[in-house]
Amino acid sequence: MNRFIRYTLLFSLSLLPTISFSEEKKPVFDQSDWDKFLKTYVDDQGWVDYAAIQKSGQTQLKNYLKRLSSASLSKFKTQAEQVSFWVNAYNAITIQKLLDHKLPKKVPNAVIFGKNIFKERTYKVAGKIRSLDDIEHGILRKKYKEPRVHAALVCGASSCPRLRPEAYTSQALDKQLTEEAQRWIRSGRTLKGDRKNYLNRKTKTMYVSKIFDWFDDDFGGTNKGILQFIKKFASEDDRKFLNSNKIRIRYLDYDWTLNRKKGKK
Repeated sequence: MNRFIRYTLLFSLSLLPTISFSEEKKPVFDQSDWDKFLKTYVDDQGWVDYAAIQKSGQTQLKNYLKRLSSASLSKFKTQAEQVSFWVNAYNAITIQKLLDHKLPKKVPNAVIFGKNIFKERTYKVAGKIRSLDDIEHGILRKKYKEPRVHAALVCGASSCPRLRPEAYTSQALDKQLTEEAQRWIRSGRTLKGDRKNYLNRKTKTMYVSKIFDWFDDDFGGTNKGILQFIKKFASEDDRKFLNSNKIRIRYLDYDWTLNRKKGKK
């Protein structure tokens, strides 16, 4: 191949369209019905209008769960497709489980005796009956090693990170996870108005969610690893303070009160 032909070929190839991660394309698993559900029944703070769901949203939720049950894992080729699918499945099943349990004042999470919605295997996902723990620990945490999912998985409690009022999608997953991690660290509050993570500059103490204690291995297994994660998503002012001071970590009590929209019974 002479030089002229080779250059002409290379120039022609450079003009071919490229596909970016964010380019719109037909999703492997359509999340539009789940997206519509969230936008209808979840407010911007992540609180859920369970009363409205009971009145008019249960069929929509059950239809989505039915689609989850028959989804084919072999069709998910990318990590973004897989992670977004499992996060959405976890959050949807959590809402349904809380409805099944007649909307208790606190999320049932008994360690030994009593009810625990996280261990119950009731709903089928991708052809297999799975518990919430199966999805979180057996799939998401074990396979993907993505600590930002802790800002996206919502167990239904007041101290959980916000339930994002839109579906996670493969095209927007990276942006969505980053936004939720930032919100969780910078401004997230419980139903009582308490911060879920916050810095006390006077005592040089970072008060953090109990999630960092329960799943410390996902953040490096050390206080240093936890602080590195927090610095990455903290505000610029907090990041500067954290970088220039010796910081202690203290874990906050976890409020298991149902993440029910205020004023809704």
